[in-house]
Amino acid sequence: MSNNAVAPTSDEILARIQVIVAEELELEEEPTALDPAAQFVEDFDADSLALIQILARIDKELGISVPVEEAEKLTDLGTLAGHVVALAAGTERA
Repeated sequence: MSNNAVAPTSDEILARIQVIVAEELELEEEPTALDPAAQFVEDFDADSLALIQILARIDKELGISVPVEEAEKLTDLGTLAGHVVALAAGTERA
């Protein structure tokens, strides 16, 4: 018996994370204009609480839990998106 739910593509995950980041950090740019290489602290002036809120939204909206201990390694948008994609590939949800 297979699960008919289609996993989101890496592009879809990146797009959703861009929206989450833009909303949580109250950025004025359009989410799709956010550079995947943008650094959370240096480019967006994000603090650790903001990063925790971003991870919580990813868990809530995408159903993918990123351990808080890994947050310090996820310094830019592209790295975060790549990590979430990798977790999604190994995660099966009912």
